[in-house]
Amino acid sequence: MTVILLRHGRSTSNTAHTLAGRSEGVDLDDKGRAQAEGVVARIGELPVKAIVRSPLLRCQNTVAPLAAALGIEPRVDDRLTEVDYGGWTGRKIAELVKEPLWPVIQQQPSAAVFPDGEGLAQVQSRAVAAVREI
Repeated sequence: MTVILLRHGRSTSNTAHTLAGRSEGVDLDDKGRAQAEGVVARIGELPVKAIVRSPLLRCQNTVAPLAAALGIEPRVDDRLTEVDYGGWTGRKIAELVKEPLWPVIQQQPSAAVFPDGEGLAQVQSRAVAAVREI
């Protein structure tokens, strides 16, 4: 079995230079919607058996064109959701790069735990478990 991991298209948070995390209502921007449409041409001919996505709106709207083209109803798996950035959620990236945790994230991500959030090692563990189970 082949698994394709697809990141969501460009979001309104990306263009605002903020860390969206699990923030509600963060959607794709115009470029992100075009990227989502482009997925159909890139992988629409492959023998896709299932589409499993994060519960986030930007992820829903990224897979929607492919799901429609293939006639597949995407499943939602909460274990595939974004990192819980805790106190970093919604903050500007320009602010976050000044935080003492930033170099850890860049140099040894598995050691990073976000204030009032989760660690990247936890994210890896839950996501890998989900993919293996699926």
